[in-house]
Amino acid sequence: MKILKGELTDHPRGDISAQKKKAIVIGATGATGTKLVRLLIDSDNWDKVTTISRRPVLNGEKHNKLNEVIIDSFDRLDETFDSWNDHDSFFNCIGTTRKLAGGAKPFVDIEFGISLKCAELAFNAGIPNASVISAGGANANAWAVDWIHPLLYTKTIGMKEETLTKHFSFKNVSIFRPGMLIRHYDKTSSIQSFFNKSNLGSKSSLLFDLNWFQNHSIELFVSKKFSLYSSIDSNLRVGDIMG
Repeated sequence: MKILKGELTDHPRGDISAQKKKAIVIGATGATGTKLVRLLIDSDNWDKVTTISRRPVLNGEKHNKLNEVIIDSFDRLDETFDSWNDHDSFFNCIGTTRKLAGGAKPFVDIEFGISLKCAELAFNAGIPNASVISAGGANANAWAVDWIHPLLYTKTIGMKEETLTKHFSFKNVSIFRPGMLIRHYDKTSSIQSFFNKSNLGSKSSLLFDLNWFQNHSIELFVSKKFSLYSSIDSNLRVGDIMG
């Protein structure tokens, strides 16, 4: 393992920043997704940002780069197929908890089920590049039972990663595994509140900033097709990771 240094142009897959791109984002109304959408539309490197969500992104703010696709249920994702065409990059920012989802099964259905369906749509639309927000310790092969949530979480997030690496074959895949993220929500769990107040979490806005990851992460695995990053900086706030 090595700590990454250098500029974005040093990345093994080339100068990503120099290419004008069109992105499609799911989970765009969450903590990391909101930050990512803002960074993409503010960047000169991206011409179009499509979001698929159940409610407006960026609190309803309009932008000439932003193409919002609103659906009343993710059970109707098949109806969005045409919206996936003509994009270069797919970003999966879906993230929930067992409590927010309403139980173990809904949690798995969201994190893995929706991720799998969106990966299918992205792949069938010919999108070559895919990225996913994961979590430290993610392991699809971990032993887990529904009533021990940390184990279920670890396994399910690992399964979410595999929607890009096992179930479908994208040209380029990036997996980001931050630690505890500081989310600036009105409602946070007791654990999240602790990390927020102690400044021990990572900012969600940092998640897709490759320059940041090159200086604040360990590159666990890299090839011309796959990159896996794991955060080593425990003194960051959510919002600084996705640029």
